[in-house]
Amino acid sequence: MADTYSTEVNKLEKLRAAWLPAVEFLFGEAVVEAKFDGFEVSDGIAKPSAVFEHSDEPYRYKIQMPARVFSNDVMLLADVIQEMVRGQYPVGFEGAKTPALCEGVAVFGAITAIKQVFGEESVDSYLNALREQAFPYYDAFSYVAVLLAEDPQAIKKLRGVQPFLYKVERADFESAQVEIDRKIKDILLLAFRA
Repeated sequence: MADTYSTEVNKLEKLRAAWLPAVEFLFGEAVVEAKFDGFEVSDGIAKPSAVFEHSDEPYRYKIQMPARVFSNDVMLLADVIQEMVRGQYPVGFEGAKTPALCEGVAVFGAITAIKQVFGEESVDSYLNALREQAFPYYDAFSYVAVLLAEDPQAIKKLRGVQPFLYKVERADFESAQVEIDRKIKDILLLAFRA
């Protein structure tokens, strides 16, 4: 069992190391306060999540991954990328509500990786599953895709004004010189509900 666990964690670490430059290229580097402590694999969880255990270092975190994710390479890549993207601006020990913008960016990162590794057919399959089983994530992704189609540097620009993406406010779009329809901006800033 210990060998399987270390093999799984090693696989996660390799994925993270391989994809971190792409995540940083797309969305900017992690906030300086963020400290990644590695991965944990558990049978007892249903979905991946960041775990913050240090009140004295509120942005120090580990990523917990469900053991079942290793049975599907597409989901494994998607889950790792989404947690990596969220790790660029972690919510911290105290936690925070995230807007649709944050969740959409995480899914956008996953979709980009799936397309690179597995191709369009896998992207279509993943998006269809997302639309059917987790529509709020699909919806958030759709609005972020519109934002990034208008301005591929929008997330980097917004994070240049407010590095913690979940703290972005309406005025930050103007400060960052990111122009997008007001309705789309409002939807992106709504609190995300899964």
